[in-house]
Amino acid sequence: MVQRDKKIDSKISILEDEKKVLSGLKAYYEENLSYADLEEIAGISIREFKRYQKDNDYPYRVGVYNRKSVFEKINQRISEIDNEILKLKESLFGTLDQILFIPSWSRMIGSSFNGFYLNQPVQKIFQDNVVLIPDLALTGFEETTSEPFFFITGVGLYWVKFQLGPGSIVTDYREITGLVLPLDVYEKAQDETGTILGSEKIRMTEYMTSIPFSLVIAERTTQMYLRGVLARNVFLPNKECFDQLYESCKDPNSFKAEDGLKILSGGLSTQRPLYTNEILTEKHLGDYSTLTAGIKNVQPKLNKILSDLQIDSTHEGFFNKIQKIKTEFRDVGRNLLLDWMPSHLT
Repeated sequence: MVQRDKKIDSKISILEDEKKVLSGLKAYYEENLSYADLEEIAGISIREFKRYQKDNDYPYRVGVYNRKSVFEKINQRISEIDNEILKLKESLFGTLDQILFIPSWSRMIGSSFNGFYLNQPVQKIFQDNVVLIPDLALTGFEETTSEPFFFITGVGLYWVKFQLGPGSIVTDYREITGLVLPLDVYEKAQDETGTILGSEKIRMTEYMTSIPFSLVIAERTTQMYLRGVLARNVFLPNKECFDQLYESCKDPNSFKAEDGLKILSGGLSTQRPLYTNEILTEKHLGDYSTLTAGIKNVQPKLNKILSDLQIDSTHEGFFNKIQKIKTEFRDVGRNLLLDWMPSHLT
């Protein structure tokens, strides 16, 4: 079991409580609320609120002459709290920010292509998951149409389960160090109208789920609800994919800088079928470059995109960060998530 730093959890909780009081204080002054109104609307006790006003030299009411300075003081403290919380969370999770999970790559990009595996036609695809622990996101433009595309780097996998013939079930995967998608496709995947579950902590749509690592320190009532939802809808049905990500992160030869970036591409444009449903690499990579189910091509055509994005050809910084993400997910992140899952579901 991984033991989180309870002191950090406690500090974050205290800061979030103070931010709640400050937000109530702004409303109290702006809307001329009574203490009773504040308690009812913001859920802040009158005693707690009065004590905070007194301890921090806030006036009973604000007028014309002190309004600006009081609101500047409140906003400055809220900004300080946000920065303090960010630093504490960074110390708790390191480079781990979130997990992006795509339950079906083909459904998200609108592909019905089954493809080939070991020169045999794939009869049926059962699962085609994508999981990515992201690092950096950039926006570029496809030259011909000037259509924007979204480029994300990180540590991840394309994982697929499929059938070659009757009774022949095969699983395969490819390491990826990022995704590229037309911006319209990415926005569709994030679209709130398709949200199955939405809150400030998590976004889950038909096409993509974003899971912040900070969930493990969310309020207990939030945790209880989301733990069950995520276990039943994400982690358990796709356990083999997440297990393989962990195994890949354990492998000292995975995600090597000398292999270059390996980017799963949903295309650069919705108007032109350019690099759609391919894995783009910087060079031919032997067995890695062989075809797998659901993917039309694996080809060394990534350098043009990197040039358009003005990414240095050595991109040493990318791989330094990728190695940190790999190590921290292997040593900390996976166990945090396992400990967080409801015990009767793991």
